[in-house]
Order: sequence, then C-alpha cells, then structure tokens
Amino acid sequence: MVLRPGRKHRLRFEYTPITYEAVGNLKTNIVFNGIRYPVTFPVTTELKWKAYRFAYEYDFLYYDRGFVGVVFDAKYTDVQATLSNVLDTEFVRARAPIPTIGAIGRAYVAPNISITGELSGLGSGGLFGEDYRAHYIDFDLYGTVNFNDHIGAQMGYRSFNVFYHLKRDEGNLDLKGLYFGAALRF
Repeated sequence: MVLRPGRKHRLRFEYTPITYEAVGNLKTNIVFNGIRYPVTFPVTTELKWKAYRFAYEYDFLYYDRGFVGVVFDAKYTDVQATLSNVLDTEFVRARAPIPTIGAIGRAYVAPNISITGELSGLGSGGLFGEDYRAHYIDFDLYGTVNFNDHIGAQMGYRSFNVFYHLKRDEGNLDLKGLYFGAALRF
C-alpha cells in the first residue's frame, strides 16, 4: 500500500507472508535448539515468516518517464522455524524490528509499462567484533503493465537474505523467486 502525500514523497506499508514446508533426509547430523537430528530419520521442516515494512520514500530525481529515490524502512520480522522427526519436534521463533536504508528507481519504457528496481538493507560487517555479525538484504525488480489509471498487472523477482552470527549461533535464510501481482490505484 502506498500513500503519496506529495509529488516526491511516498509513505509505504507492505506485508509479506512466507510459508515453506519440506520433508527430506539430512546429509549430516545437526543440533537444533539442543535436539540432535540424526541422518537416519526423515526431517520435516516448516518455516513461517511474516515480514512487515513501514517506509518513507523521497524521490530526489523525478521526471515524467521515471524517478530515482531513497527509501528509509522500519522492517518488522516475525520468523518461526520448526524441525520434526519421529523422535522429537523443536521450534524457534524470532521477532525483531530492523531499520534499513535503500534506493529505488523506476523507468517507463512505454507510457503504460514501467520497470522498477529496489535494493534495501542493513549490515553490521563485524562492527561489534567477529562474534557479532549480521545483515538483511531485500532486492526487488519488477515490471508493471497499466491497463488504465486504476488497474495494472505486475511480474517480478524478489530476494530476501538474512544472516546472523552471534558467538556460536549462526543462521542464514535466503529466499528468492518470481512473483505475480496486481496494482490497484484510487
């Protein structure tokens, strides 16, 4: 959802629910939340990720055929991961606000067709020492075909990458793929 209070200003809200489920055999024994999962039993994995995004966008270059801007975000991430096999079930849940900054650009290749690219993120880069590293990167590239002033169709590619390393605990989540959507304007 985008609210445009001025020509170069946008307030944005986004909610992205992501669910992933799989069953498979491990290639090596792992320990998840203190529970050992051996390679001998199939493991069921379930991931539920709710990503909320509150953003302010300022388009510092604005033309009839496109714009380039900066985006300041407050992302709120709610992730729950569950592993289970015939012996045990364990889950972990993490919730955190994540401030990010990024860039956005849009070009109209025809009067009713646009291509938009956006990259935002945050990284510590070892700022707090090698035992405390993290990053969050969100990339979105999509095209929009506008049928009229109020309705359009979108197709794009989106990638989320979240990584953390806290002392002996480490996690990496990489989700990416194509998506289809609609644009409704009032």
